[in-house]
Amino acid sequence: MSIEELQEENAHLKALMEELTAFTTRTIIPNEILQAQVERLTKAGDAMAEWFFDSDLLVKNWNAAKEGKQP
Repeated sequence: MSIEELQEENAHLKALMEELTAFTTRTIIPNEILQAQVERLTKAGDAMAEWFFDSDLLVKNWNAAKEGKQP
């Protein structure tokens, strides 16, 4: 390969790397934010189940919902 061809390929690879880095940033950060929100909401639901639910059925339904099951 000539120097020009290598430089061209290098420029192409750099552009591809920038594109992939931007994609990763756009996809990973929202996932981390969503995961943190799920954890906070789950903790809040656990606290509500512990302190406010008077019914064993409600607690059972909450625990089922956390596992992705319909109560």
